[in-house]
Amino acid sequence: MLAIGLGLLAIFGLGRLGLQSAKETEHDQRCAMMADAVFETLREYNARFVDEARTNNVPGTWWTQWQAIMDDPPSIPFPPIAGMSASDELFLRFHKPFEPAYKPEEISLTDWNPRYLIRLSGEEYSPISSSVNTIRFELIIYPDGDTYSSKYRLFRTTLTNPGGLP
Repeated sequence: MLAIGLGLLAIFGLGRLGLQSAKETEHDQRCAMMADAVFETLREYNARFVDEARTNNVPGTWWTQWQAIMDDPPSIPFPPIAGMSASDELFLRFHKPFEPAYKPEEISLTDWNPRYLIRLSGEEYSPISSSVNTIRFELIIYPDGDTYSSKYRLFRTTLTNPGGLP
């Protein structure tokens, strides 16, 4: 009886570990999809800012536009992500501690409801163009939203202004 009891305990323990690792794998995939969507949106805005800086031929325009986006009320729409409780009225918020990637009043328990933090993690000044020409962003995602039961996922990207030289 003792051997059978220990065997059953081991089987139940392995089953629980299997379910936890499947959940973490799903979180990894969803967080990677979210990071890819957010960073692709930022890259699109970066390309627009680079074109505007080249067209206007004003040094510092690219960096000024990024500062305005990060400091003012949010104006970059949150990208749609499959399986997430998202709304058309969500915007990326910079430097706000663990914003929900959903509207709390529209939460769906069957959907994925993560929290995120996106922040400027560094910038590089170019002496040639006399302004900042490289910025780095970090995206931290808590996949379990309000429960924080899973470890956060950290993603980074770098955006540059390759042009604008006098």
